[in-house]
Amino acid sequence: MTPEELAFHVRDQTRTNSTTLTDTLILRYMKIRQDEIAQDILKADEDILLIPQYTSLVLDQRSYPLPADILSRIKRVEAQFNGEDWIPLTEIDITEMNIPISSETDITNAFNNYQLSKNNPGGARFDMLRRSVYIYSGSITEVANGLRVWCNTWPAAIGDLSSTADMSQDPSTTTHGIPREMHEIWARGVIIFYKESRERPIPLTERELKYEFDKETAIESLKHANLDRDVIGQLPPASDRGNEGADF
Repeated sequence: MTPEELAFHVRDQTRTNSTTLTDTLILRYMKIRQDEIAQDILKADEDILLIPQYTSLVLDQRSYPLPADILSRIKRVEAQFNGEDWIPLTEIDITEMNIPISSETDITNAFNNYQLSKNNPGGARFDMLRRSVYIYSGSITEVANGLRVWCNTWPAAIGDLSSTADMSQDPSTTTHGIPREMHEIWARGVIIFYKESRERPIPLTERELKYEFDKETAIESLKHANLDRDVIGQLPPASDRGNEGADF
C-alpha cells in the first residue's frame, strides 16, 4: 500500500474527505500507530528492523551514546581499531571484572584491540552503561566510522500522503519501511483513532474491534522467514535424564 492508497482507504471507511479529515491529522495518527506496530514487529524476532549504525572512534574516548533512533535493543557491536579490520566486541558486565577499571591505564593493561578468544582472554569487550556503549580495549585512536552498532531502529515516518511509493520500501540505506503484511492493520488503526476522537465517538465495525487480534496474527505471519533454517535441539546432560523413561 502507498501513502496515497492508505489515505484514500481511511477516508473511504470514515466517509470523510481531505477537508473533514486533513492530511496533517492522518499523518499524526499514522506516526502513533507506526511506532506501536514497530514495537510489535520486534516480537517476530526476524531482524526486520535491524540496521548497522556507525559512529567515529575518538582518541581516548571510551563511552559512545547509542543511536538516537534505536528501538528497544542492540544485537551486535563491532569496532575497527586499526582503521581496516572489523572485530566483534563481546559484552561484559562490570561485576564480572575482578580488576580495577578506574583509569585508562587499568583498562589498557587488562584489554587489547583484538578479538576475544580462548588464546586472547584480554580481547576487546563492551558494556552497556547509561544508554551508551562503553568500550574496554587497548588504546583508542581516531577512526572515522570505526564503531558499528547493529540495532533495531524506528522506521522512517511518512511525510507525504501523495507519495505513490510502497510503504514497505526502505526510504534509504539507513531507514526502514513497514512490511506490507502490516499495511491494512496500520490503516485500520488510523480509522479507529479517528472514530474514537469524535465528540460523539463513532461505533467501530466488527472488523475494527478485531484490531489487536488481527495485528498479532499479522505479526505471526512475519515469523520463520527462512523455512530452510536449522533448528537444533539439545538434550540435558545424561546425569540429569535419569533412566530416560525405562520404568514406563
